[in-house]
Amino acid sequence: MSPMHRIAEGWQKSLPILAVVGAALWLVLFHADPASERAMFAALLVVYMVHQIEEHLWPGGFRQYANAHVFKSGRDDWPVDEGGVALVNIGWVWLPIALAALFPDALRWLGLGWVGLTFVNALSHIGTTVRFRGYNPGLVTSIVLFLPFTIWVFATEVSRGALSGAEIGGLLVAGVLLHVPVAALFVVPFRRKTPALV
Repeated sequence: MSPMHRIAEGWQKSLPILAVVGAALWLVLFHADPASERAMFAALLVVYMVHQIEEHLWPGGFRQYANAHVFKSGRDDWPVDEGGVALVNIGWVWLPIALAALFPDALRWLGLGWVGLTFVNALSHIGTTVRFRGYNPGLVTSIVLFLPFTIWVFATEVSRGALSGAEIGGLLVAGVLLHVPVAALFVVPFRRKTPALV
């Protein structure tokens, strides 16, 4: 088994430890200034890991849910497969947020863009629940973590004059646009293969 395959198959198993260690480090590093942008971006990474636990570990089943309800593919691992899920969650979520936390001045807008992405992600989970009239993996943390956290970030930034209402609107648009590559990763192969399956 290749290292990439091992990562794709088992990355989610590390989430509880990473979330606990991340939360502990956050408390040590940012307890004196929890509202700095560096602290916000670091907290976003931990919050996202807790969300990913719900999606992919406990109760898990996000991949299977998306394939069954969104794509109706009749397969548990297509088009949303293990490799794609690992790529999105590690490369498209952890990496940019971690970089923004490490370099909050240079990558401020990257971090804020991912705050917008997180807000939109929460709305997408809620919208999916409304559409399919049932729980989808990630819904609970979207409501109790994503929405309060992202709203707090935006409100804090506005209150200290670091963001305008127009800029928040732009970040929400960015949050929508940042979902496009993720959707394309799964939609494009699904569209290409669907005719052959009919």
